[in-house]
Amino acid sequence: MRTAVQQYQQTSVMTSSGVQVVVVLYDGAIQAMLLAQESIRGNRPADKARFLRRAVNIVTELSDVLDMQQGGDIAVSLRRLYDYILAELLHVNLHHQAYRLDGPVRCLTTLREAWQKLAESGAAIHARIE
Repeated sequence: MRTAVQQYQQTSVMTSSGVQVVVVLYDGAIQAMLLAQESIRGNRPADKARFLRRAVNIVTELSDVLDMQQGGDIAVSLRRLYDYILAELLHVNLHHQAYRLDGPVRCLTTLREAWQKLAESGAAIHARIE
């Protein structure tokens, strides 16, 4: 079953628009941070490290693909936000303070909602064109 789910997720990402991929990445980072919080509260350091590493990898990728030339002020703001989130993830990893993930989760959730609306409006426009 797990393999089928992984194949579905991989196919879903490969056939999604760029905007939808960003939504999926935000979902993954948020989920990883929430699981890291649970792991800290449950005193499971190996799980905490694994989930934080996943969140760091996703946020780093989101930051790395920003087009600073064409993105202008939005790209600069997103880079600063991603830097803040990465700093918080490092702090949480070193000090085991689950509550420090609340801010990054809120930020990514807000961004995810905006990107989801963009994806939906893009899908609606695409549907009208066809």
